[in-house]
Amino acid sequence: MRRRTLLGAAAASMASLSGCLGATEYTVTDVRVGQSSAPVGLDVSIMEPDAVIEHPAGLEFAVTNQGDAPIRVRNTGIWPFGLLELVPSLDIEEAGGTLLWTSRYEESQYVDATSRSNYGTEDTPLVHTLEPSGTASETYELHGDDIRGAGTRYVRGEFEPPILEYSTQESEAWQSFLPEVTVTLEKTDLL
Repeated sequence: MRRRTLLGAAAASMASLSGCLGATEYTVTDVRVGQSSAPVGLDVSIMEPDAVIEHPAGLEFAVTNQGDAPIRVRNTGIWPFGLLELVPSLDIEEAGGTLLWTSRYEESQYVDATSRSNYGTEDTPLVHTLEPSGTASETYELHGDDIRGAGTRYVRGEFEPPILEYSTQESEAWQSFLPEVTVTLEKTDLL
């Protein structure tokens, strides 16, 4: 009896490890932000490069008012960036993005997020002012089991392509902020 129990426990342990052994882990090797139009500046930093079984990768997005006058920044869900995703192409018709996650989705009254695959947001605009040289930032997680392959990906808003919208004192009209942000992912197969 003991031998059967031991063999059963060993088989169960191997079965639970088989998911880990076949998993793929990813590393964020590069992030680039293209030219942005003044007065809005964007910086993206790699906080944690590895999207592994133990933890997600982390990217910090920071928006800065580079002008001499206050600007208003608008988004939905959470301020300042809203829900962001990585997409395989700049073609906005193509589906298949990877959600960038932050715990603020769960905390926001404007986001309905029960999981990383089941979420939505209200259309309520969230507007705040950034003073000259003012910066607002948010750190997003990139979970390895959400990634759909290695290569270059582009950051877009989840439901609308702009990362955010802004207006100035000179022009009350809202302008889309859509710089080209690329994230390069490499994969490492586990043994």
